[in-house]
Amino acid sequence: MNKEFFKINHKINILDILDILDLSKDDISLKRGNHVVHPEKIYIEDFVSFENLKKNKLSFFTNIKSNITNVSSGICIAEKKNFKFLSKDIIKIPFSNPKLGFSKILKKYVTLNQKHNKENKIHPSAIVHKTAKIGKNVFIGAYSIICEDVIIEDNTHISERVTISSNCKVGKECFIGSGVVIECTILNQKVNVSHNTVLGKIGFGFIPENTNTFLTPHVGSLIIGEGTSVGSGCTIDRGLIDKTLIGKYVMIDNQVHIGHNCVIEDFCILAGQVGLSGSVVLEKNVILGGDVSVKDNIRIGEGSIVAGASKVFNSFPKDSKIGGSPAQDINSWKRLIASQRLSNKKRKNS
Repeated sequence: MNKEFFKINHKINILDILDILDLSKDDISLKRGNHVVHPEKIYIEDFVSFENLKKNKLSFFTNIKSNITNVSSGICIAEKKNFKFLSKDIIKIPFSNPKLGFSKILKKYVTLNQKHNKENKIHPSAIVHKTAKIGKNVFIGAYSIICEDVIIEDNTHISERVTISSNCKVGKECFIGSGVVIECTILNQKVNVSHNTVLGKIGFGFIPENTNTFLTPHVGSLIIGEGTSVGSGCTIDRGLIDKTLIGKYVMIDNQVHIGHNCVIEDFCILAGQVGLSGSVVLEKNVILGGDVSVKDNIRIGEGSIVAGASKVFNSFPKDSKIGGSPAQDINSWKRLIASQRLSNKKRKNS
């Protein structure tokens, strides 16, 4: 969990966790060798992704293909059938839907890390909170709102009707266009964000539960690297638990959506109306044509090019040339299209 933007609102004992999940202490194993750990003495200090699970930290486990060799302690919510994959020193909490259980715990115990002092300093028509740190030669346009503990560094331009939420940071020489909303985000220097874009919003993390669909809290952040440009009308989600990462000098066109936990490495180019589902990885110098859609958990190798309107359902290696729906090697795609046209022509002539 990114503590710069989120905090645990009070001390959490493991018995509190069991109460939320409607479990008793008899449902979990607290033996450590010849010793029995008393649940009253076990406290949760942080919420983390499974790969970062350690002592007194809580996570959930669903993917048996995860790298579990380095995870040897902590507290983990998992299905009973998957207990065998976890280290004997991990305290295992049984739950039929681990992600849902983890989400309910986040919702109860995690809040935005912000102060509730509502005093504001108005400068000219903008509202700038007294705890915000504003650098030299910074312009803040009319009706913009700069919240608690925001940092805006030197020579940055904030246009009209911009909202920057608590604890965000905007680096030197950035430009933020009119109507932009920024939360849970760190912008490095020389980042350009065009009008009406939303950065660091909560992602699409819905878990169906009969008639009560559950929206998973997003307690990660968004980091955007130096020199990156984000077009108008874009939406980029913050991470679910970890970070959404946009590298240096990435060019993002208008009306692009980037889901939670995506990693866009340096020098990538995303044309208009590209849509990336969660946890997509684009390695360096990847180019996506307009209206490309990429399924979640896909990796596209360095230097690859994806033709416009392609729908990507599989990962591709370095220097791939990709096209089609479903996307494939572009030469194979072209041969398939040519074959289909020839078949159609023959049918018409027969």
